[in-house]
Amino acid sequence: MRPALSLRTLLALGMFAPGLTLAVLANWSHRPAVLVAAVAGGWAAGWIVGLRELRAVRDATRAVERLGDGELSVSLPEIGSAEVRALARAINHVGATASRREDQLNAALDDAATQRDLFSSIINASSDGLLLYDTDRLLVAANVRCGELLGFSVQELLHTPSEVLRANLEERTAAPAIYQDQLERHFQKADQPYQDTLVIEEPRRRVLRRYSCPVINHRGVQGRVFTYTDVTAESDLDQMKSEFVSTASHELRTPLTSVHAALQLALTGSGDRLADEDRELLEISLANTERLVRLVNDLLDLSKLEAGRMPFDVSTMRVGALLDEAARGVHVLATTREARIVTNLGDGAESMVADHDQILRVLTNLLSNALKYSPTGSLVHLSARDLGDAVEVAVEDEGPGIPPEQVDRLFRPFSRLGMQERQTSGGTGLGLAISRAIIEQHGGRIWWERRPPRGSRFVFVVPQPDARRSAVTAVGDRAVA
Repeated sequence: MRPALSLRTLLALGMFAPGLTLAVLANWSHRPAVLVAAVAGGWAAGWIVGLRELRAVRDATRAVERLGDGELSVSLPEIGSAEVRALARAINHVGATASRREDQLNAALDDAATQRDLFSSIINASSDGLLLYDTDRLLVAANVRCGELLGFSVQELLHTPSEVLRANLEERTAAPAIYQDQLERHFQKADQPYQDTLVIEEPRRRVLRRYSCPVINHRGVQGRVFTYTDVTAESDLDQMKSEFVSTASHELRTPLTSVHAALQLALTGSGDRLADEDRELLEISLANTERLVRLVNDLLDLSKLEAGRMPFDVSTMRVGALLDEAARGVHVLATTREARIVTNLGDGAESMVADHDQILRVLTNLLSNALKYSPTGSLVHLSARDLGDAVEVAVEDEGPGIPPEQVDRLFRPFSRLGMQERQTSGGTGLGLAISRAIIEQHGGRIWWERRPPRGSRFVFVVPQPDARRSAVTAVGDRAVA
């Protein structure tokens, strides 16, 4: 006996198992024709549904391939079985999300291009030349003005190999022998700014103030940017001023020397024949004449230093002995002010290569200022330490300090501070200017720092040749205040 099968069961077999349905029909041929027709219809419907599901899967495959090729505007009809509809929805969601991301990316790229063009316009509109180096010291950006100042086009600056470009620049400078060393000092400053002067002779003579500072972001130092400012006009004006001052000083020195000698002779040769009132007038005249002689001598020295004509006798000296000599030189002034000078020699600062007399002159000037401008009974600290490639010397006082608005003109000639206690100090107003010129002639720098809670700290650094470098670990250069 054959098992009984319902019409619904045969329809289901016709939809999902057409082969099995044909076998059943072969054994059930005695059934009514209506049943056979129903099963055949179910088989046909199942075949059609299968084809439609297969077509949907193929469409989904092609849509994924189009997405992979960058065609983001894909859209599949969400029809068919639940699984096929879910697949279509997922693909449509991915396409829509990718399309939005693409629009956002394009907008960001447009903004970046706008910012880049704006930045480029600002850089090229600058009156200063700009160069940007990366951490490998490769030139990555330059503006038009820099090419004009250095005598190159922007394309030449950016596309010429670094070694060739530096060699070409070296040949155009007024001092080719020291160009590489000067440039190296900028890069050695790492995370600190640095400034010097560069004189270009070709294609036309220019005096450029070169300033560099690190480019820093959240990842650290990313390179170094250089700015070149044309100060040729200012340099020529300073040269004319120096020549005038030098000429005038030479013309004044001879008559002042004669007047000074005559006054001394009148005071010493008259004995008791002078009335007290006349002697007092002669003594005042002699003191003023001596002050004028000091002023003329300082003017001549400053002119020589600025012109590079001051002879320097460089030798190796003992730093400790130099500090003691400077302290002894102002002993009388220290006694008058009831002040005490404390010296401190750091480890490794045994020797220094420099001009003994000129460095002593700087120390004497700094110590004299510290004593004059500090309260009676103060301490003045004189110290030195070794930086490996340089010697740092500092003078610290307990005075009122320097007003912030007056710091910029501190080292200018004839610059006098407006504070009442400094008006009575005397002097020519050239001491700090001469000190700066002396230190710069040694290749160093001098600056002022605030000494908390009150007081001033004057510091200068004198670079040392390789032969003098000790095995002491370098402390590193100080930042300019």
